[in-house]
Amino acid sequence: MKKSMLFFMIPAVLLLINAAPLLTGDQVLKKIDDQQLTKDKVSVAEMKLIDSSGTTTERTLKMYTKGADEHLIRFLAPADIKGTGFLSRSSDNMWLYLPALGKVRRIAGHVSHGSFMGSDFSYRDLSSSGLSHDFTATVVSFKDGEYELLLKPKPGDAAYSMVKVWTRDDNFVPLKMEFYDKSGKLLKILVNTEIKKIDGKWFPMSMAMDNVQENHKTEIVVKELKINTGLRDSIFTERTLKEQ
Repeated sequence: MKKSMLFFMIPAVLLLINAAPLLTGDQVLKKIDDQQLTKDKVSVAEMKLIDSSGTTTERTLKMYTKGADEHLIRFLAPADIKGTGFLSRSSDNMWLYLPALGKVRRIAGHVSHGSFMGSDFSYRDLSSSGLSHDFTATVVSFKDGEYELLLKPKPGDAAYSMVKVWTRDDNFVPLKMEFYDKSGKLLKILVNTEIKKIDGKWFPMSMAMDNVQENHKTEIVVKELKINTGLRDSIFTERTLKEQ
């Protein structure tokens, strides 16, 4: 009788072991950051803004990233915003260049949570040093190789009360993220698709950020992406930001 019970218990125990998450929330968060981290990245992307009436505005931009902190974005088209640039060397050091004004202006802390050039991404979204830099995480569930995480902001100037993240354990690319405002209401949903492996790293080539409160959406499709190209530090300066 005891042998019979043991025979039936072993599969049940194995199922529980298989269902248990292998990593803590913070460990998963670090793997997400490490997966995205490269010496540098250069990409060209098409950005599409879609308002509540379905009207679409299209833009082309080029993005440069070095390490976790240095980011430069320059708009290539259309003509009315061509040359506009955004530089970030951390979430607290950001600058915007508007060709019409001919000057670089620093982005103040309270402005950093605002819309980046009319999109549904904030300046802070685009300048983050990584999720593990801004949040702590707990595992909500782990099933069929997919983690669901609940992120809570670390002390500081947080834009979101919490963030939910879904990611697979075979590439650690966030497949979906939900951002909640300071009152706890769902604000934005980010969905990443067209996951592509480049030089051993996985990247989403298509991103859609849906602002459910404003009924506005931003889609970004990456047309070109190169990593570890040897970008110089001098690219990430205010002087370079003004160059066409």
